[in-house]
Parts: sequence; C-alpha cells; structure tokens
Amino acid sequence: MSHEELIDRYKSAIAKRDLTTEDGLKAAAIISAQAEKEGVECALAGGIAMHIFGYLRATQDVDMIASGKLNLPSQDKLSIGGESYLVRVGERDITVDVIVRNDFFRDFYQAALHDAQALPNGWRIITPEWMVILKFLSGRGKDILDLLWLLKEPGLVDRGKIARLLEQVMGKTGAEVALRGLESFYVQAEVMRAGDKNGKRE
Repeated sequence: MSHEELIDRYKSAIAKRDLTTEDGLKAAAIISAQAEKEGVECALAGGIAMHIFGYLRATQDVDMIASGKLNLPSQDKLSIGGESYLVRVGERDITVDVIVRNDFFRDFYQAALHDAQALPNGWRIITPEWMVILKFLSGRGKDILDLLWLLKEPGLVDRGKIARLLEQVMGKTGAEVALRGLESFYVQAEVMRAGDKNGKRE
C-alpha cells in the first residue's frame, strides 16, 4: 500500500463515522413518530436492531421495515423497494432506510413487520427469528455474519419457530427447502458457540 492509498483510507474512515446505538435509536424514534402520525406500521431492523440484541457491529445507517412510504423528503429510492430519509440528530444527518419491499420477498418482510415486538419506549423491533430469515434471504456477507451471531447466542433464537414462520409464508415444501439451506449455518453457529466455550475455559 502506498502512502497516498493509506491517506485515502484514513480520510474514508473519518468520513464514515460509525453510528452509536444512542444516535441510531434517536433517528429511529423520529421516523417512528412520523410513521405513527401517518398510520404507517414500521419496525427497527438492521445494524441498530443487532445492537439491541447484543452484537455491536459497525453500521452507518438505520434500517426500518414499513408498510408504506412516508410523506417526507426522500434522499434516495431503494432498489428493493422503499426510500431513504435524512434525519437530523444533534449535529449529524443520519440516513434511515425505510424498506417497503416490492419484489419476491415482500411477503416475508410484511410477515416480519406483523410479528414485530414492542420495546419499552413503544417502538417495535423485528424478532430474532425473523432477523435470521431475512438475513438468510439477503445473503450478503455482513448479513451472514449477523445471522451466524444470532444463531450462536444461547437462548436468543428459537429454531423451531423459524421453521413455523417459514411454513406460514412458503408452505411446508418451501419451508423444508429453505431449512436445508439454513442447516449449514446452524452447524457453523454450533461450531462457533463451542469455540466460544473453549475460549472461556482457557
């Protein structure tokens, strides 16, 4: 790596500025309030939801699933359906992606939204089981890492419930096919959990 490339990486890292859980939740609160005013259902998903579950991975925006678009100035349209909005929190503009799927996966996202659980502040969050399913469907690298972390955490995910949720949307045959794809991740998660246990013994 040249010195110029190092400087470019340094500048890029400063510009990204990962979101804190606190700021992410403040941005989500603003969008949730607007959604409630418009009669739109929404729930927290993505990296900030992972923070709540206990996995403090880096994220630069907030993801929410919704039943419809909001009457706010749109920063961008999402290719999968929905829009991005800029929300001011303190001295920072935070991007909130409000996902309204318009493709093959719409039924999964709407079912996940329907089953979202309430937090003490009144906001809603996608359940860990639905997070596993949605991240499996996405298949991106960071989503697979999230999926594996969710699966390896003791007591966080009910695998039997995952099977039932898949069957609700896909039918029995479709669910069985999807579960075969998930099986390799279940095995990887068990290996990771065993490694964590062994590390603690040492």
